[in-house]
Amino acid sequence: MSVTATWSEFLRDPNRVIEAMEEHGDVVLMRRSAPPVRLSDAAAAAAEEATLGALTQLLAIALDDETLERLVGRLTIAFPWIELLPASERPEFVADFLNNARGGLAVGRLDRLTTTLAAWRDTATAYADPRIRADGSDLQYLEVPVSVPAPDGGE
Repeated sequence: MSVTATWSEFLRDPNRVIEAMEEHGDVVLMRRSAPPVRLSDAAAAAAEEATLGALTQLLAIALDDETLERLVGRLTIAFPWIELLPASERPEFVADFLNNARGGLAVGRLDRLTTTLAAWRDTATAYADPRIRADGSDLQYLEVPVSVPAPDGGE
């Protein structure tokens, strides 16, 4: 469980905020013009990370083909948007997710896993768009290449 405190409270009375962290777990420090900051016990965070890493490794090695198929079928419970992906791409999502989870936990960085999850969710959103056909039959190919400006405004 976590509690909240303001950044000003932390600066004025850091000992009280530390005591709250020791009693309740994490303290989320709210800041006026910036995202909140989480203050947590490093040993507890490392233990959680190690446990999550072990669970991910166990899950990855426990997935034979039959188990993987059952998992793919039940993914909609945790990720309802998976139903929008073609059935043939769902095992690829699981493999991509597990590989990024295992790699990220091995180096202590889950940024890539977060990006992977968002990318797959965005892919499902694209498949849900009724204007887009999954088989690509609605694509129009150009006979002559057309120059387009760079997205960042450069050349």
